[in-house]
Amino acid sequence: MKVKPNTINVLDENLSPRLLKSFLFSQGKTLPQGYRLKERHVFDYEFELITYSKGTMIINDTQYVINEGDIIFRKPGQFTQGIMPYSCYFVCIDMLGNTHKDPLTYDFYIDQEYQNYCINPILESLPPVLHPSRNEKYHFLFDSILKEFINPTEGSYIILKSYILNLIYQLFHDANDPLIKNSVPLSSHYNIIKRVINYIDKNIDHKISLSDISKLSDLSPNHFHRIFTQTMGLTPNVFITKMRIEKAKDLLIRTNHTISEISIMCGFENIPYFSYLFKRHIHLSPGEFRKRHSYF
Repeated sequence: MKVKPNTINVLDENLSPRLLKSFLFSQGKTLPQGYRLKERHVFDYEFELITYSKGTMIINDTQYVINEGDIIFRKPGQFTQGIMPYSCYFVCIDMLGNTHKDPLTYDFYIDQEYQNYCINPILESLPPVLHPSRNEKYHFLFDSILKEFINPTEGSYIILKSYILNLIYQLFHDANDPLIKNSVPLSSHYNIIKRVINYIDKNIDHKISLSDISKLSDLSPNHFHRIFTQTMGLTPNVFITKMRIEKAKDLLIRTNHTISEISIMCGFENIPYFSYLFKRHIHLSPGEFRKRHSYF
């Protein structure tokens, strides 16, 4: 066994995951509090969806409290140990599809060669433990992977690869969502920010002031501005403009409304200013954007 995995740089388009193992670990729910699974090294990429937990997880030198709905991500070369009770879906992946390990005989407790550690922006952005706000999509993906693994068909390799890539994408998206990323240190404000974002989305065609949205939070405008900016990484005004531009992009390619009509529908009363902002953000005028992404 190698002391540590080789490290290689991998472009997004070269990620070609192959499933090595998938199972549902339900026995852990019945194990006594504090019972420790056998400590082990991580030889391949591993994901877990926690379905029940009053336990913790050791990854390298850190012990994490894990809760139902959490996603665990482990990389080659790490050390891990589960502390009961918890239950989970487990998925083990050959990230580049080139290890030649056999899924029929794969056992992560047996010493073996590490697969390459991939230096990739998407994989490097994924935390060891992610706390998504909603886990329905993850439950679907983990369950679909398990079902396909235990009932393989001629096309299973293709659909499994698509499920795994979708899983990685969803994790990347959630890991970089500022509301999810910062929900733990700012948990007391999580619901407030969510409520404000929903309000902005439903009222995108109206004028929205800092005073209006701060009232939803029961905070002073200045205090709300600070909390929102700290959480989202954008000021409320910049965030609202971003949502207006995204709405305009969608309307430009999905509808036949004129640019003037779309400007008003997105809360821009001044049409030239809308065109100016759109081009500044997208580097195309609204008309150029529509032409590029539509077929006439």
